Amino acid sequence: MNQEVRVQTKPFLYVIGLFIFGGMALTSMIDASFYIEKYSVEKLWHYRIFIMCSAVVYYSLVILYYRKRGE
Repeated sequence: MNQEVRVQTKPFLYVIGLFIFGGMALTSMIDASFYIEKYSVEKLWHYRIFIMCSAVVYYSLVILYYRKRGE
C-alpha cells in the first residue's frame, strides 16, 4: 500500500508551455481585429514575435535542464 508514486515533470512542463504559449498565440489570432483597431498591425506582429521568442527560450531551458540532469 505504501508505494512511492513518481510524477514525471518533463511532459508536464511541455504541456504547461503548450497551454501558455499556445493560448497566447491563439488569442492573438482570434482577437486580431481588436489589436489592429486599438493599436496597429506592427504591434500585433511584435506581440506574436515576442510569444515565439518566449516559447523558444522556455523550451530551450526545459531541454537544457533535463539534458544536464541526464534524463
